[in-house]
Amino acid sequence: MKKRSHTTAYHNTAAAKIAAALCLFFCICGCLAFALSLTGCAGQSAGDESALKRGPEEILTEDVFLKNEDGTYTYCEIVAPDMEGPYPLVCISHGIYGSLNSGGARQLSELLASNGIAAVRPDFNRCLTNDPEKALAGDKSGRTNEYTLRDMLESDMLLIDYTLEHYNVDKDRIGVYGRSFGGRVAMIMGNESWGGIDYKAMALIAPAGNEYALIHYVGGQKEWDYIRSAVAKNGSYKRGVLTFTPEWFEDYYDLNPTLTGDKFGDKPVMVYYNTKDTVVEPKTSLDCAHAYSNVAIYEVTTDDGHGYEMSYQDSPIKVEIMNRVVTFFQENL
Repeated sequence: MKKRSHTTAYHNTAAAKIAAALCLFFCICGCLAFALSLTGCAGQSAGDESALKRGPEEILTEDVFLKNEDGTYTYCEIVAPDMEGPYPLVCISHGIYGSLNSGGARQLSELLASNGIAAVRPDFNRCLTNDPEKALAGDKSGRTNEYTLRDMLESDMLLIDYTLEHYNVDKDRIGVYGRSFGGRVAMIMGNESWGGIDYKAMALIAPAGNEYALIHYVGGQKEWDYIRSAVAKNGSYKRGVLTFTPEWFEDYYDLNPTLTGDKFGDKPVMVYYNTKDTVVEPKTSLDCAHAYSNVAIYEVTTDDGHGYEMSYQDSPIKVEIMNRVVTFFQENL
């Protein structure tokens, strides 16, 4: 009996020691987890790309060259959810000197598609051929290397029409997203129901949509006046991808979306601006935002200026913007 009692007592003591050890272990683990959460060193940081809002849908990607009326081609990418549909669509417009992948546009497109929203992006620098090797040459010898505001609008519509024809998109759930001068394009499309479409939501990053935007971009009023006088004298003036003509100026002043925001009604708009953006100044972005009655305005501050850290691999600002854009279109399309 004593031996038996001793054995039982031994097991009880061992169990108590094991229980105490386990308790201490879990307490230490809990403290470490708490400390890591305070320092931001947990497995997923706020700026890590794993924090991006990826949805459950598989995605389909199509690259296509669409022929323009002038015989050139617009290079485009369509990213759609691999699902039956119908599903919403967002048209993404880049800015001057940009490309269809600028400002994290490809990554944003994939996030939207994984959440059940098709995303389409044209490259506004038109191609001279639909041969990919020549058209997409790194030296841009296969490009026109110039485009107008009207060209940008036409390329967007060409792509939207193609997507409506070849994908199961709900035409009543189309939104627009624009960055920089692409923001001006998106605003015009939304305000004017461009192409006969009633766009339901608009997201803008550093939109260059007011009269002042390009005056600042070219270097100020004196330089702007010089360009206008050169156009009046010679008929045109080329600066980078912009070829200024009388028709160019006519479109620029006639299609000023900060003066026509009321046409968009009370449909939702979101605008981001960076307090340190020197390309599209905060006052220009805010001027665009205030053109709308139902607008959410978000401010960021980063030394990346006009880049908004969208090319960074690890950026809380990029994660915030992309996730907010995805959620915005999920809720409003």
